[in-house]
Amino acid sequence: SLEPATLVACTAPNATATNLAPTASTERLRSRIRHLEQQLQRHHLSLNNTETSLASPPVSFAPSPASASADTRLDRRKEHGIPQRYWEGIYTSTAQSLQTQYYGPASSFYFIGRMSSYLATALQQPHSDHHMQPNSASTTFATPTSPKRGPLDAAGVTADGPIAADTLTATQEDYFLSLFWQSFHCVLQILDEADFKEHYKSLWVAPEKSRKPSALVDMVLALCMQYGVAFVPRSGATTQTQVVVDGDDATIAGRWLYRRSQTLLSAELESPSVTTLQCHILAVYYLCNASFQNMAHSTLAVAVRTAQILGLHIEPPESMPRKTKELRKRLWWTLFTVESKTCMKLGRPLSAQISEATCSLPADDHELAFLSGSSFALSEDNVTWHTYNLQNTKLILAARTVYLAFHDKCAEVLAAIGGTRLYSDAQALETCAHFLSTGMECLHSWRHSVPNGLKTKRKASGEPFSTDKSPLDLELYAPVWLQRQRLLLELLYHNLSMNLHRPFISFSTVPSSSSNSSLPRVHEHANACVDHANAITQIMHQMLTEGDTLRGWHEAFQWQWNATLSLIGYILAYPLAPSTPSARQAIDNAIDVFETLGRNFAIAASAVNVTRDLTAKADFLIYRASGNDRTTPATPSSADLGVLQANCSADYAAHGSNTLFEPDMETSGMFQNTLSGMDLAFTVDSFNYFEPVPPGSTEVSNLWNFFEG
Repeated sequence: SLEPATLVACTAPNATATNLAPTASTERLRSRIRHLEQQLQRHHLSLNNTETSLASPPVSFAPSPASASADTRLDRRKEHGIPQRYWEGIYTSTAQSLQTQYYGPASSFYFIGRMSSYLATALQQPHSDHHMQPNSASTTFATPTSPKRGPLDAAGVTADGPIAADTLTATQEDYFLSLFWQSFHCVLQILDEADFKEHYKSLWVAPEKSRKPSALVDMVLALCMQYGVAFVPRSGATTQTQVVVDGDDATIAGRWLYRRSQTLLSAELESPSVTTLQCHILAVYYLCNASFQNMAHSTLAVAVRTAQILGLHIEPPESMPRKTKELRKRLWWTLFTVESKTCMKLGRPLSAQISEATCSLPADDHELAFLSGSSFALSEDNVTWHTYNLQNTKLILAARTVYLAFHDKCAEVLAAIGGTRLYSDAQALETCAHFLSTGMECLHSWRHSVPNGLKTKRKASGEPFSTDKSPLDLELYAPVWLQRQRLLLELLYHNLSMNLHRPFISFSTVPSSSSNSSLPRVHEHANACVDHANAITQIMHQMLTEGDTLRGWHEAFQWQWNATLSLIGYILAYPLAPSTPSARQAIDNAIDVFETLGRNFAIAASAVNVTRDLTAKADFLIYRASGNDRTTPATPSSADLGVLQANCSADYAAHGSNTLFEPDMETSGMFQNTLSGMDLAFTVDSFNYFEPVPPGSTEVSNLWNFFEG
């Protein structure tokens, strides 16, 4: 087959062939052209087949039966003759309001809900998952632009521009813009540096006056303020106040610029431009960093439609200059990867469909790197600064393929058993675990294809992108942009892998060593999940100890928080597992990471308290599982918990290993009786507040707020 660079060159001779005299050499040339055209056609067919396989992963990784009817192919719900049942998620409030939002089973909020329900029954105490989430801007302010804490009607939100005190001087703007080219530009490759600087220069009519308004410049400045302020320690913060998110918090720095940018963009809805789309993508990053995940998700929907209006989802016209064509490709695929990553993180349906896109993947060759308007040096192994963008896109495509196929398989299994979640049927869970083991080969193949120039070397003969716990061997003279690309790519790989494995952390009815022979694949994925969580924590801890490459990078904090949840969930589910001691040590390192970041923004400081509280409860359960007696003022006595453990063990003996964690009637009654003495029982709910339940309710599993359809 031909390489992409060869394909471009193959089209040129065809234009001149008709002007040649009919000589033998001409005929040979024409024959050669026809041969090359045939190769080109086969190459395009191969690319189309590859993208089709990525776009629509089947329910299994094997081809569907040829005998399937047209109706079945159009609607797989008819495949089993019964309505298709999807693995349904959780309704929970994660914002300032009590209004609940939906998060799918792949989300961290679903996992928090499972842990919360488990802890409530294991400790015989009501446990709200509100206390399992750190304080954030989204739980404090109605929007990033709210001038006051509290609900929307009290926030006094307006669309006015910044007040005079908030306006940046030309010198300040120049400082923050310089941060963009040093940080975001190498990983968020949607701007042409030369074109942007020319546009920015044109906004200053007179040096002594403020510049003309620009939605793009405002959005870049807002993002850079969010990043830059995260380097500044918060002055005067005490142990009590450092966990409070206020108007000066780094996560919402530059919010008046974000607000003004959105006001300016409202005039471009009917006639959007490439600049409009660039603003939307930057806004998504700003909102995610500020913890406004639902606003970011909504903005992504607008961005996808804007890109389609601009025709970025199709191959750029040949008449365009190469520099322009490649920028359009990077814009589309950056949007595609951000949207895919966000939807998988939240467990929600994907909007951007690859089956409707014909835009080819962006290039990363040396010529393009030279044309792109930025001066980044070349790395080893023919890696350019655009190679990260290409490999990041391929990683998301691989993870998305596994994600879609896996959840389709789960839906198929749930339809067969007539359920809405897998944890009530051990064999169904094991079946899905087997399927995922096959699918993960997609990610493993991507890992082996990453150029060496984009890998951070390891000490002690360790392997990059592995979970072998070997420390990083940082290249002393590698440019910061390249180090950041390497680290972010590896952290993203571990985070995606961890999320795919995490559904198989199963809160069993008996303290498990994670080596249950009846569910080998389930426990294999649980162990893989904690291995990737360990890897994230180790990288974050080393990088924050030895340098500043990841300091101020809000997404890296979110990956660390996600990994910490996995670590805590693992030791809760498997208190006696061989991997539990290393997971417990990793939690201590995660606390160190949060303490370091907590000096600069409140959500990290709050994460310290949440992690310590959850770890104390996990330690208690580890002691209990180990047969030790221990009492603490915050938990029931060891004798009471011994009754609960005996009930769990009896249930395990009666039902065998196919019984996953479903609190039995007696255990549930113990939990509810404790509360009914107050003439009021509460659900261990996922709405971040306790909801009254009539006294006498005995089935805790009925009180879980996992959506049951």
